Amino acid sequence: TAGSQDMFDAIVMADESKKMKVLESLIGMIQKLPYDDPTYDKLHEDLDKIRGKFKQPCSLLNVQPDFKISAECSGLSF
Repeated sequence: TAGSQDMFDAIVMADESKKMKVLESLIGMIQKLPYDDPTYDKLHEDLDKIRGKFKQPCSLLNVQPDFKISAECSGLSF
């Protein structure tokens, strides 16, 4: 059973490595956005790519993102 445990450990490590690579890729994409350039012409295209990439770690980590923003949660009032 030691061989089975080694194989299981290798599978778990490979899975964790994949998760880390996906997260690192997402972070890299976010860090490359030119926050200080209001004339950046590929902003929408890059944000669409980031949204798509964001779905990968959510799926790998079995996370259901909730982007609902309500008036009482946002702290905004008019």
